[in-house]
Amino acid sequence: MRAVVLAGGVGRRLRPHTLTIPKPLVPIDGIPILHIILAQLRSAGFTHVSLSLGHRAHMIEASFAGNRWADLELDFFLEEEPLGTAGPLALLPPLEDSTLVMNADLLTDIDFADLVARHKKSRAAATVALSRQYIDVAHGVVELDDDRKVTDFREKPRLSLLVSGGIYVLEPSLLRLLTPRVRDDMPALLDRARAEGERIEGHVIEGDWHDIGTPEQLNRATAAFRDDRLRYLGRGAAAVLGADTGAFQEVGSG
Repeated sequence: MRAVVLAGGVGRRLRPHTLTIPKPLVPIDGIPILHIILAQLRSAGFTHVSLSLGHRAHMIEASFAGNRWADLELDFFLEEEPLGTAGPLALLPPLEDSTLVMNADLLTDIDFADLVARHKKSRAAATVALSRQYIDVAHGVVELDDDRKVTDFREKPRLSLLVSGGIYVLEPSLLRLLTPRVRDDMPALLDRARAEGERIEGHVIEGDWHDIGTPEQLNRATAAFRDDRLRYLGRGAAAVLGADTGAFQEVGSG
């Protein structure tokens, strides 16, 4: 199985953590987030990962010391200028099969192999992994009709929203909708696909998902990872990273 990891971001919102290192190498409890992601992918059965790089690309390449890492075949593609979350795909050789595409700033315990299997079964052109997020409103919410008549009043409701998890499975046919070396984002690409009648599937992540885009989000992700590494890595990914299995067994037994 093949995956593409988008690792070209500057990480301005994550400063000061990204003042000296690129965002994909920001550590989660001592382990670069990109290395965690690749270990998860390897444990899930992926064999080939393409990394789309931009900001401080040389540091990311150097962290892997070549095109083989933990039995993963790696290749690197450089964005000479930022191309968004979909544009970098036009730099790659044509995809041959369903391909997982994801951002490099996510900590999640999603089962990547299951996501790909569900996508293939759905026969959709793309599957978007979704995270359920909650927003607590501090005030009473009032709804009016066109005549300004109150139709609903909810005291301090909790809103439930599904947000894109930055993880996708795409069919090769979607790349026809991209223009090489033109900035493009995944929502726009999927909107064009829907306009052409393509089926876009949604998959709700049942487990944990963290965006590490800000220092506060990074702190929450680090705390969650530190509390239960086994949840995110499993023994397979832990072995890929050369982690202390005794520590993992201790956490798991608690």
